[in-house]
Amino acid sequence: MRARTRSVRSIVRRSMGLSAAFALVLMGGFFTLFSYDLEDVIFNRMVAAEADRPGPGHAPGITVYDGHSALPPWLGARLAPDERPGAREVSTEGHGHFHVAVRPGVGGERRYVVFDVTLLTSTTSHLKRTAGLLLTSALLALLAATVLAQLVARRLGRPLERLVEWIRVEGAPAPEGDGGVAEVRALQDALHARNARIQELLERERQFNRDASHELRTPLAVARGAVEILELDPPRDTETFDRLRRAVSEMVLLTEGLLWLAREHRTEERCELHRVSRELLALYGHLRRSADLELAIEAGSEVHAPIPASVARVMLGNLLKNALAYTDAGRIVISIEPTAWSISDTGVGFGRAEPGSESLGIGLSLVERLARRFAWALSIEVLEPRGTRVRLSWTVKQPETR
Repeated sequence: MRARTRSVRSIVRRSMGLSAAFALVLMGGFFTLFSYDLEDVIFNRMVAAEADRPGPGHAPGITVYDGHSALPPWLGARLAPDERPGAREVSTEGHGHFHVAVRPGVGGERRYVVFDVTLLTSTTSHLKRTAGLLLTSALLALLAATVLAQLVARRLGRPLERLVEWIRVEGAPAPEGDGGVAEVRALQDALHARNARIQELLERERQFNRDASHELRTPLAVARGAVEILELDPPRDTETFDRLRRAVSEMVLLTEGLLWLAREHRTEERCELHRVSRELLALYGHLRRSADLELAIEAGSEVHAPIPASVARVMLGNLLKNALAYTDAGRIVISIEPTAWSISDTGVGFGRAEPGSESLGIGLSLVERLARRFAWALSIEVLEPRGTRVRLSWTVKQPETR
C-alpha cells in the first residue's frame, strides 16, 4: 500500500501552521508565568519598602500588626510566630490575597506589615482584558503565520509544479526560473542533464538501428534475389532450400522492424490483419512440433489496423513463433477483433518453462518496443490449466467534428 502523499504547498502550510500554534502556546504560557512572577516581585518590594520606611503612616491597603497575637486568626494561621524576616505571599480562604513583610519588633516579637492585593489581582474586568489581549495577539500571529506560509509554499511549489509538468507532458517547454530556491535549481539542472543523456542514448540507439539495418539490407537483398533465381530452377535438396528461403524472409522482416524503430515520424499506413495472419501461418506453419497441433484464425469482418504491413508481420510473426515453440499439442488460435489482435495457445504457459529452456531471443523485446512505437498496448495472460494469451490492442481515432 502506497503511503499518502501531499503537495509541497500543503506540507509547508501545515508545518508552519503547527509551528506557529506551538510557538503561541509556549509564548502564552511563558507570558502568563512571567506576569504572575513579576506581579509577586513588585508587590513584595512594595510591602518591603513600606515596612522599611521610617515614620508613621502607611500607604492605602497596608496594615501593620505588632506581635503574632495581633494578627487576625485566619492570617495568623498562615504565619508562624517565629517567622523569619522577609517578604512573602499569603493566600487565605475567603479573606483574600496578601503580601506580608516580616520585621523584628519590640521585645522579641515580630512586626507584620500586610498589603491587601485582593482587588489588584482578581478583578473580573482585569482578567477579561488580559484574556482578550492574549486572544487578539494569538489570532493576529496566526493570521501572519498563515500569510507567510502561503507565500513560502507558493514560492516553493510553483517551480516544482512546473518541473512536474515539464516531465509529465511530452514536448512541453523547459521551465524558466527556479523561484530563487537553490534546491529547485539543483533539481532542475540535474533533470536537464539526465534528459540530455537520455536523448543522447536514444539518438545513439536510433543511429545504430539505422546503420545496422541499412548494412543488412544490401546482403539480404542479394540473398533474396538469389533465392528468387533458384526458385526458377529449384535444387534437388528442397528441404534445405526451403529453410534458406524462410531464413531470408525472417531476416528481411527483422530488418524492417529495426528500421521502423529508427524512424522518428509516425505513419498513416494501415494493413488488413486477416491477410497478414494467413501469410504468417503459411510462413511459419512448418514449425509445428506435431501434426496434432491445430492452427486457426477466428475473425469476423475485415480489420484494418493502424500499422504498416511490414511491422505487423514482424510483431505478429514473433508472437506466432513463440507460441509454436512452446506448444506441443492442442490449438493455437489467432483472434482478430475490431481493435485488437490476440493469439492463444495450449502450451506450457508464459513463465512456466523449465529454467534454461526459455528462448525468446530478440522476439518479445522487439514486439514490446514496436508496440510502444505505434502506441499499441501489449498484455500477456497465463491461462489455466495450461497456455498463454497475448493481446495487442490499439485505439481507434475518432473523426474530427466541425
